[in-house]
Amino acid sequence: MKFIGRIDGGLSTIAFEEVAHAINDWYKVIRQHDFSKAAAMREEIKNTLPNMGENQTVLLYFNLIDSRYKLMTENYNESGELLDEVKAKALEDSTNDMIHYYFYFFSGMYEFHQKRYVNAIIYYKIAEERLKKIPDEIEKAEFHYYLSKAYYRINQNVFSMTYAKIAYDTFKAHDSYKDKMINSEIMLGVNKLDLLLYEEAQKHFENVQLLAKESGLRLTESFALFNLGITYERQKMFIESSNCFKQALNIPEHLESFVGVRSMYMLSKVLFQLGAFEGARTWYEIALKKALDEGEREYLAKLNLVYALYAEQNDSEVRKNISVLDDMKLWTETADLSLEIAEYYKGKADFKKAAYYFEHSHFAKDKIIKISEALL
Repeated sequence: MKFIGRIDGGLSTIAFEEVAHAINDWYKVIRQHDFSKAAAMREEIKNTLPNMGENQTVLLYFNLIDSRYKLMTENYNESGELLDEVKAKALEDSTNDMIHYYFYFFSGMYEFHQKRYVNAIIYYKIAEERLKKIPDEIEKAEFHYYLSKAYYRINQNVFSMTYAKIAYDTFKAHDSYKDKMINSEIMLGVNKLDLLLYEEAQKHFENVQLLAKESGLRLTESFALFNLGITYERQKMFIESSNCFKQALNIPEHLESFVGVRSMYMLSKVLFQLGAFEGARTWYEIALKKALDEGEREYLAKLNLVYALYAEQNDSEVRKNISVLDDMKLWTETADLSLEIAEYYKGKADFKKAAYYFEHSHFAKDKIIKISEALL
């Protein structure tokens, strides 16, 4: 990527059209999740901005794509701060549909990473209106993929699968987006898992693992192993499940990613369920440190809940951490965990506690239904 300057009054100035084109190319690289190339392009573009002919729209464009770059590199706070800074300018009536679209789309992505899934969908639905005017099928596939992820988080599996399939079909037609095609297949798998279609879900994850391994996509391969672990865990196949989580955690990219603490938590939980308390405590401690370091409030609550349930039999601590998830409005998590705890107490013939958690699971599911109705 080389910039050609022009001489204005003795100074070399770069045309803003040229910079805008470079930012567009940079965004394409970000969509492909090419971290090293995206980082290099960012620096090159950033260094040209002081020499660019004055154009506020191009500067706004750079900041919006930079917020997307920060989401990719998991610098979520910086991304949110940048979106706040550009909000007023981005939403001016004179600003074009593309700028409006990027602001709402990236704001939705930021809200998703903050686990505010309803807010994410609200932003996405506004972005969708602007997207209709943008003739870019890859951008539409990218949008549908992220919308699929958000609907999945509020248990709207039919909507999620519909958007995931649209994204999958588009990415499949473009060789340079193989990673995105594979990730779209993961979304198809996780939705089928929630619908208790275990064999179909497993086929998706096994296919993803094979494709990712062939393509050298180690992080994506680890996601497939993680989801296979969940598939086995849902079927009470705890040995197979623990093996999948261990394999995922043996992949350095997975260990360092946002999914790392989730795999540690699940491995600890599965080992507790197997009665392998020494290994379970070891992974609990490792996961707890990572969750504390990353400020992962959700997984701190889940880890403390699981430890209180299996290692301490401390029901007041279990209820305290369920309340944390309630406060975060993570109703899907609350519903699933409450049901699991209810079944645990039922197996112990503690029917009073079991009844409480069965009832709380239904309460959380009612919340999901009300939220879903409000969005549709």
